[in-house]
Amino acid sequence: MEILFFICISVLSRLIPHLPNMTAVGAIALFTGAKYSIQKSLFITLTAMVCSDIVLGFHPVMWATYGSFTIAVLLGRLLKKRNNWKRIAFIATISSFQFFILTNFAVWLTGLMYPKTLSGLIECYFMALPFFRNSLLGDLFYTMMFFSAFEIVAKLRSFHRIRVLLLR
Repeated sequence: MEILFFICISVLSRLIPHLPNMTAVGAIALFTGAKYSIQKSLFITLTAMVCSDIVLGFHPVMWATYGSFTIAVLLGRLLKKRNNWKRIAFIATISSFQFFILTNFAVWLTGLMYPKTLSGLIECYFMALPFFRNSLLGDLFYTMMFFSAFEIVAKLRSFHRIRVLLLR
């Protein structure tokens, strides 16, 4: 059930109107990477991407996009044990940076939009800065939301267990 929930949230965040690149996919990759096995996390993240790409369309730099989300899952592993808000925000920021660097390098590498020169590479990264801002804001917002919700649910569960024990 949780797997389906995360896949649906990821797909919906890509399909409903949103600012470009401001979706929950990166955050779900980080969160599931921290809370589940690598295989389960990759299944959730990549299945969500494939499902939404069936609707949105496939593109020549999918390998970089999917690869970046795979890296995000691995970065999520760094949040497996010690979680504080600074650490979560730092890892989410690193994840956004690696997504920006890898996917825009792939865009430049295709040669479809920018010349394969140093100035073409610089222009590619410069033109992608508004997308990076949205991606960073989305990753930070959704990552904090998922980790906060997890902590709230965990506290409610333990409170409920204590209450049940006291009422016996």
